[in-house]
Amino acid sequence: MKPTENLSRNTEAVADTLSAMIKREFTSYSCCDGYLNPSDPTMITADDRKKLVDWCYGVVDHCQFSRETVASAMEMVDRFLAIPSNSADAARVCDEALRDQSKFQ
Repeated sequence: MKPTENLSRNTEAVADTLSAMIKREFTSYSCCDGYLNPSDPTMITADDRKKLVDWCYGVVDHCQFSRETVASAMEMVDRFLAIPSNSADAARVCDEALRDQSKFQ
């Protein structure tokens, strides 16, 4: 296989993956209205999230872990925070998240 063929296949694979991720972002993973755009100043903000991401990158860099770990962790954090806290099922969802992480993956 020629290097250019490999690059072309990789580019197509990346494009397909990004397309699938964007589709999921707008369908399955869409958040509630208040997440990262809060009207309540006591809620998490985009700046708070950035600080958390920076801290996570500092930890994985120090421990020499893969930086993809941060992406996976933040995806779970985003999904968890997207659940409305005033939901009647919020406590049940929190308990399930602590017991069974596969539901948030």
